[in-house]
Amino acid sequence: LLEIVDEAESNGRKVIVFSYFREVLNEVARLLRGEVFGPLTGSMPARDRQTLVDKFASAGHGAALVAQITAGGVGLNIQSASVVVICEPQLKPTMEAQAIARAHRMGQTNTVQVHRLLSENSVDERIREILADKKQLFDEFARDSVIAEQAPDAVDVTDAELARLVVAAERERLFGQADTKD
Repeated sequence: LLEIVDEAESNGRKVIVFSYFREVLNEVARLLRGEVFGPLTGSMPARDRQTLVDKFASAGHGAALVAQITAGGVGLNIQSASVVVICEPQLKPTMEAQAIARAHRMGQTNTVQVHRLLSENSVDERIREILADKKQLFDEFARDSVIAEQAPDAVDVTDAELARLVVAAERERLFGQADTKD
């Protein structure tokens, strides 16, 4: 974690460190060098959360905000940070996705880097296995469902392929140029 924060400072970036556990947040806030904001927790009133985020946004590069992954609420945008660190795997993948999205909001001008800290020989490994198994089961279910059978034209599309299709459609719409790469 210290190396990630030091590298972020060297690259002119700010960091958000998320954990579910308040004890972890307190320890992270104590150990980080430089300007540290938080911990931002779910028990903090929304007004105070926004004030803390605003102070973090106006801080220099290398600043770190430590926040409980479940804290946030409606409209909490932390796009001034472009490095996200998640201290432990979450049982709900959507919780991680929402935390990461807070840095991806409109106004973000940098590529957002995401780091997940995992401990060897710990519960972290088992949680990752369980989540991977659940994802595989869901993917298999979604592919073999009645709905999938009724929509034979529905196919999996990679992000790159989807982006190519969108760009091609926009070229056609705006310039009358069809994509010739088929």
